[in-house]
Amino acid sequence: MQKIDSYEEIFSERGDRYHRAMRDWPEARAEELRLLPRQLGVQAGDVLVDAPAGGGYLAEYLSPGVRYIAVDPVGEFFRRCPGRHGIDRLQVPLDDIDLPDAAADAVVSLAGLHHEPRLPAIFAEFHRLLKPGGRLGIAEVGADSAPARFLNGFVDAHNSQGHDGRFFDDGLIGLLESVGMVDVSLESVPLEWRFPDLTAMATFTRGLFGMDRADDEQIIDGIEQILGMRSLGKDGIAMHWELLVATARKPV
Repeated sequence: MQKIDSYEEIFSERGDRYHRAMRDWPEARAEELRLLPRQLGVQAGDVLVDAPAGGGYLAEYLSPGVRYIAVDPVGEFFRRCPGRHGIDRLQVPLDDIDLPDAAADAVVSLAGLHHEPRLPAIFAEFHRLLKPGGRLGIAEVGADSAPARFLNGFVDAHNSQGHDGRFFDDGLIGLLESVGMVDVSLESVPLEWRFPDLTAMATFTRGLFGMDRADDEQIIDGIEQILGMRSLGKDGIAMHWELLVATARKPV
């Protein structure tokens, strides 16, 4: 099996399945989608660039009055991104974004960069886009975490494309400082993905991660053994997740 390695290659192949999962259970990752705007204090009047944005899912979790710019190189995601007042979208490479210097008050990147081999160039582009004093937020799977083991172990074994994420550690601080960011901080943040029942959890994660070689029982067992879950009673089931969150600022 030859693994597909880059973000654009991966989601050009299975972006439709990822989008269906996000469309059918839009609240499953609500806690995660609210994370970076809250960490950065994004508010009305701010211009927020989201890269890679997928299908623009973050837009639903922003305060009214935020101008949202979704950036993604994948045509499938670009077509799915909602087009309405206050939302712009660009289908461009992450290291060559067609926006002027100092266009954004904040740049965020949620869980897409572990498939990118060009991190220094991408981080330099994020720095260019920020206004002086602008804020950067990156949330990614941390190396040696339970989600890293789940993705590069269980998902890799049950996805016909494989999964070979290059996950983040404290070396991210040096990478961001090398492109000119300051006040860089890094923390591990526990999260939950929530579902009405186990079948929804299995179906969602199968679509999100392209697990075409696993049935519901295998997926539920893999989640329970590697990630963990808890009952929400009549409100369903919560699956444990965790992200490494970096925040930084462009100097004034």
